[in-house]
Order: sequence, then C-alpha cells, then structure tokens
Amino acid sequence: MKIVRFIRSRLHYKMMLIYSLLTLVPLIIVSATFYVTSKRILENNVDQSFKQTMAETSDKIDGVFKAFAREASGIGDNQFVNALLRNASEPDKYPLVPSERAALEERIEEMLWIGLEDMGKNIGDIADSIHLFDAHGKHYFAGSGPDIQYYEAIVIMPFEKQGVPEWAFFVDYRRLVCNLQLVDPAAGTILGYLVILLDPIKVTSLYDSYERGSFFITNASNVVMSTDLLPSIGELLPSPATGDTITTERKSKWTGFKYVSRIPVSEASAGIRRLAVFSIAVALASWVAVIVITYYVLRKITSPLATLSKLMRKAQKENYQLIENFGSHDEIAQLCHSFNRMILETKELIQKVYKAELEQKEAQLAAIRTYFNPHFLHNTLEYVSILAKSKDKIERIPYVVKSLSSIIRFSISPGEAFVSLDVEMKFAKIYMQIHQYRFEDRFEYSIELPEHLKRVEVPKLILQPIIENAFIHGIDHIRGKGRIDIRAYESQFNLVIEIEDNGGFEQPPPRVSKGMGSGLKGIESRIKLHFGERYGIEKRQGQQGMIVRLLLPILLNESTDFSEEKGIESP
Repeated sequence: MKIVRFIRSRLHYKMMLIYSLLTLVPLIIVSATFYVTSKRILENNVDQSFKQTMAETSDKIDGVFKAFAREASGIGDNQFVNALLRNASEPDKYPLVPSERAALEERIEEMLWIGLEDMGKNIGDIADSIHLFDAHGKHYFAGSGPDIQYYEAIVIMPFEKQGVPEWAFFVDYRRLVCNLQLVDPAAGTILGYLVILLDPIKVTSLYDSYERGSFFITNASNVVMSTDLLPSIGELLPSPATGDTITTERKSKWTGFKYVSRIPVSEASAGIRRLAVFSIAVALASWVAVIVITYYVLRKITSPLATLSKLMRKAQKENYQLIENFGSHDEIAQLCHSFNRMILETKELIQKVYKAELEQKEAQLAAIRTYFNPHFLHNTLEYVSILAKSKDKIERIPYVVKSLSSIIRFSISPGEAFVSLDVEMKFAKIYMQIHQYRFEDRFEYSIELPEHLKRVEVPKLILQPIIENAFIHGIDHIRGKGRIDIRAYESQFNLVIEIEDNGGFEQPPPRVSKGMGSGLKGIESRIKLHFGERYGIEKRQGQQGMIVRLLLPILLNESTDFSEEKGIESP
C-alpha cells in the first residue's frame, strides 16, 4: 500500500508506469510465442542428445570389456599357462620335475604382473587384479586387491561358448568379474580358470560424463553391477520416481549387461529453462530500456515540479530555499518565479520577527541580572552587620570585607555572561567562607568538581542564589551543625550540579517545597533563555534537607584560563 500511495503521489512515476505497461504487454506476447516454438525444437534435440550420449557411452564400455576379454584370451592361450595347468590336471600324462614346475610357476606369476601392467597402459588403470586357478584350485595372482570372494561361483558359472570369456552376473567385493574357462582342446577337460577383476571405483570413469547416481550397469535380472553409488552395487535397480527422471536404456549384445541412465527432469530441461530465462531476460531488458528512456524524457517535464514540491515541504519546516535553473519559459517556469518571490518575502518577514524576539530576550536577561546584583549585596551586608555586633568576631571583619569586595568585584565586573565552572565554584567557596565566619564550627561545606569539568562554561552567578536560599530557608533554622555539599558530574552528555543542605535534619516535619523563590525563578529563567526548555532546575526533598539540581549543557571553551579569572581571590 505504501508503494501504491507513493506512485500515486508522483506524476513522474505514474507516467512511467503507464508507458512501461503499454510496452510490456507486446513484449510478453512476442517472448511467449518465441518460447513455445523454441521449446518444441529443444525437446526433440534433448531426446536425440540423450540417446546419442547413451550409444557413445555403451560403445565405450563394450570396447573396454572386449579389450579385457582379449587380454584374458591371450593369457589363457599362453603355452606356459597351458603346460602348468595340464600338469596339474594330468601329471602322469604331462609330467614336470619339481624344478621345472617351480620355474614355470615363477614365470607365470611374472607374466600375470606384466599382463596387469599392459592392461593399465593399453586399456586403462581399471583392472584390480588377475587370478589363475588350476583344476585343483591352486591360486596364482597379480594385483593389490583382495582375494576372490566367491570361488565356487566362478566354478559353477555357465558358459555359452567354450574358451570365450564371460562377464559374471554376480559381483565380488562390488567388482566386475571377467571369467575365462580354460579347456584342453584335445581332451575337452577343464584345466582351470582365468579371472580378471575390475576396480568398482575406477570403472565409474567409463561413464563419468553422467551426473552422480544417474548411470547404472545391470545384468539381465536388474542387479546393479556397477554405479558410482557403491552401496547400490549388488542390489536390485531401484524403480525411478514417476515424473522425476527420464530413463534411457541400452543392452549390450556382447556382454548381456544393460546400461541404464536416469537423468533428472530438471537437468533434462536445463536447456528449456535457459531458453525461458533468455526470453524473460530479453523482455526485461527491452522493458528496462523503455523505462530508462521514458524516465529521462519525462524528467525534463516533471523535474521542476518535483523540485518545487520538495522546496515547499522544506518551507513548511522553516527551511526556505530558492529554486534555480528552470530550464524553460513555460507555465512551470512562471510558477517557479512566483514561488521564489514568496520565499524572499517570507525570509524578510522572519528576519523582522526574529530581530524583535532577540531584542526582547536580551531585555529579559538584563532585567534578571539587574534584579540579582542588589539582592545579593543586601544579604551579604546583612551578614557583615551581624559579625560586627560581636566583640569576639569583630577582628574577622577585614577578612570578610576582603572576601566581600572580591565577590562584588566579580559580580559587577562587565564582560561575558558566562564563566568557567571552576571560577563559579571559587565564587561559591568564597561566599560560603563568609558564612563560615558567622557560624564558626556550626557550619561546614564540601565541593566536588572533577578536573575534566573545570573548563565547562556556565552562566555567571548561577550558584550563589541557590546557596543563599539554602542558608535563609534551611541552615539558619537548625540548632545543630549545618552543612552544604556541592557536586558536579556528567550525566548523559549533560552537566549536572547538585547543591544539598541539611536544613531539615532536626525538624520533625520534613521541609516541603512548593514552587521556587524569586531567586531560583530568576536562575530558571536564565537557563531556559540561554539553553532552551529541556534545561533548568529541579528541587526535591533529601534525607536531611533540600537538594537543588541544575541541568545544563556541556559547553567547553579551551581558551579559558581558570587559574586566575575575573578577579576572584581568596582572602
């Protein structure tokens, strides 16, 4: 909904949407027609491609199996092999002395290793091992694989033609078995067996062009003889999921094995998907091109209107800017000229109003300071008068007068309305020392000012009225020892100053604060006039007296030298 409202509120985007839709509909029709026509052609090509790939793969595998069969026949026809096997079958008819037999066995084993190496060079490194058995089951072999697992199966295996190698319908440690029955041509007796075992992992290289798990070699009973999913070898070929795969089969006339490929429909339709993506991409590219062209054409028309609307929203937030570079002299340009005249007149009126408000604020601040200075002087002189009436304390008057003169010089000195917090604290300390002369041991104070806050600027004479208020309304009315604590700290990137007294420690009912006196109201007004409504004074009842908390912004003046400033001196 937000997008709809956004488009409806923009003339540029509404026009772009209309033009793009008018272009998109014909593009969709043309692309859909192209896709349907091309899909039929691709489906026929895919079917032919699968059949052609299966024919090439099956011919390749048959060629490898034939090559191994030829190698087996060559070894079986070797005269040394025949001599050894005849002797084992009929030792009386074909006698061999022990030394001759031992030499013959050694030569045959060497010949088997040579034959295995020749197969790796001429056919491929697929054969796992070669095994030769005589009529009594004596075993000669070459290779690194495990021994024969089903020797009895080799013996009872039926052969269609005598002396022709057969590929077994069983598996031995998941290996394909090429078995050659060696027969004496003269007597027709079985002399032994020559077996070549193929490595199940290396056989998969014959059909590695297929995706994993998509090609199987099975016997006539659909028992899996070879696949790259090794746990499936020896199991029945699983039935394909209906509609998920495309199955292609071909039977080998030479081995009797079946070659089965099951290609996922997603892979078979990859070309069709690419065609669909191409059609969509062409349509989208054309659509985007139309949008881009439309955008730049329409922007020439709607850009001045959009700029004018943006500047009018800014003007509502009191951010007044002129529109420039109209680029035309039509009705839109006349509207822009009218807007600029309105902005100029508004700025002029704002300057007049702002100047009047500034003069009024300065008059208010001057009135507050004019009230403050005589009020402070009157109360301080009253304290000096009290000290002068005591004979025991009259000698302290020079010190008090010196402190008073330092305070008066600071308070009436012309200059900036702000001082560093360190200077303001020194002023408060001297003021409390005057009262300490009066109360002697009945009054004490403490000031906590972190080093990093000493350079923070605060309004001048902002603490003295609060301290004075603490004496008048709190400490003057208690019989025990009075105390004032002043703390300054940082809170949430603001300066907080707390002035706490114990003026309510000995009074049964707690001191209740209803509003602020004239002095505190003056400080509240000064803070808000200087810094805004979020800053000011907060009064609350503490456990022993009243706590006045000032919230001020942290304003730093690195050039301020707060070691000796504004004539503040301790007596």
